[in-house]
Amino acid sequence: MTLTEEQVQAIIDDIVSKMEDVIDNPCNGDYSNLECYEDEYGRCYSHGSQCIESELEEICFDGLPGINHEDSDIYITAGYCADISFHDDYDPGDYWTPPSGGIEIDEVCASVTDVKIEISVLNRESDKYEAVKITNEQKMLILERVNDKICPSKEKVVA
Repeated sequence: MTLTEEQVQAIIDDIVSKMEDVIDNPCNGDYSNLECYEDEYGRCYSHGSQCIESELEEICFDGLPGINHEDSDIYITAGYCADISFHDDYDPGDYWTPPSGGIEIDEVCASVTDVKIEISVLNRESDKYEAVKITNEQKMLILERVNDKICPSKEKVVA
């Protein structure tokens, strides 16, 4: 058994949906790791950039088209890299106004770097699980289509 085009598209759609969440909120609201930079002379710069590498889990956890969820084991993950540029929007305030501000995200450009797919489907006749074959071409197609959708201007990522 191999993946159908409809199943490949479901994987792509789920990865894109999860990556859009990463792009919208790259640090999950915790900007403590994004700070202005201080050079060796003690000068503080109010801007910076950082690359976050992580992994998306539970892709298509609820199943794939044409595969009964109760009769299958689906394990799909995708590694990604998100390049974040930011600035510190700190205002020291004055006599009447208290200090305010914090880290503001200027741009996030993310790309999926690899995808791991392991799918087993129960064969009711033999009562054994059979692995679904995923070709390297299908994995590369998934990477290409996902990256085209989430950051179309970024250079192609080859795993």
